[in-house]
Amino acid sequence: MRIALMATTLSVSDASHSPAEHLFKYCGGNTGNFAFVFALHRLLSPDVEIVPWHVDPAFVRERYDALVIACANQLGSHTDLQGIGDRLDQMDKPIIAVGLGAQAGTTSQAVELTAGTRRWLDVIAAHAPTSAPNIGARGAYTLSQLERLGHGDRSVVIGCPSNFINPSETLGQTIAKKHPGPIDRIAVAAGLQLWPGLQKIEENLADIVEECAGIYIAQSEIDMLRLARDEIDAIAPEELERLRAYIRPKLSTAEFIRWARRHAVAYIDAASWTDAMRKFDFVTGPRFHGVMMAIQAGVPGGVIAHDSRTLELCQTIGIPVRDHKELTGPFAMSDLPGMFPFDGAAYDRKRAGLARTLADMLLRAGITPRGLNMAAPAAEHAVAA
Repeated sequence: MRIALMATTLSVSDASHSPAEHLFKYCGGNTGNFAFVFALHRLLSPDVEIVPWHVDPAFVRERYDALVIACANQLGSHTDLQGIGDRLDQMDKPIIAVGLGAQAGTTSQAVELTAGTRRWLDVIAAHAPTSAPNIGARGAYTLSQLERLGHGDRSVVIGCPSNFINPSETLGQTIAKKHPGPIDRIAVAAGLQLWPGLQKIEENLADIVEECAGIYIAQSEIDMLRLARDEIDAIAPEELERLRAYIRPKLSTAEFIRWARRHAVAYIDAASWTDAMRKFDFVTGPRFHGVMMAIQAGVPGGVIAHDSRTLELCQTIGIPVRDHKELTGPFAMSDLPGMFPFDGAAYDRKRAGLARTLADMLLRAGITPRGLNMAAPAAEHAVAA
């Protein structure tokens, strides 16, 4: 089967001699997308090719047998996907959507969709390969919203494909052995200077990074990437000041620039990112995929959730998470394991269940996933069905 994966790129291999704008554009505005796309591409290989969101429907009709969509938090009033929905309909191919999330103020609220996004969702549901589900949701809240929108029978909870980058069936138990510490060096999955509620936490984390010669990993937005890539001249003075005030307010501008050169980094693909995490004892911060890269490397970590989307993913998958509002005082590096307790066996059980659900959804669509070792029992059942 020839599969088109509608997604951003696997990597930006020419980023080393290109400005941050180039990386920002081709990663889809957040380098965390590398993790999602890398995981899906591996699951679907070798029968998959990545196509952009604006791909010509005729190209897909002529070249591929099925379309897999790498989704995000598209379900909400913030999107209008009319154009993409129309193109999906014109492709006239079986569609599988993976990792779809709902976004509202809180998980107690119902999402409101624009007419265009409702059209997009209806087209995906209408092009299910079989009568089985073809929409993989991030978590229970998203599933509840899909049920409310009339597509509950087309939807199952699978979390995020990045949860399956490491094929080990006992990954959680491996991490649990390291979780008590000691901790000598950490990495921080950096947030965003536009999130004022996290400023004190980010400052605390940046202090620890300096103390332990750790790293501060930028994912988004453009000026955060410029800072991590030492493109200081491209940052407007007022934005540089905003970054300094958010991350290292006790430093002068010159000192802050030196700090960033020593500690801030950005990655251009998921493989090198995951591999780099092996050198750390703990990874934390408000970015889900930044912490997930550590988990997949077998390194303990915990997410500081800043919104309901992040909280939903962590709870679905079973990785340690704390709402940022709970962290009201300063903390030390040695406090991190206690702040983020981890049950490795429970994580492995949840992960195996999610893997089986994802494998079953793909198999029923005629796609044989690779690398889901923990999903073998479901795969056997699905083939027999």
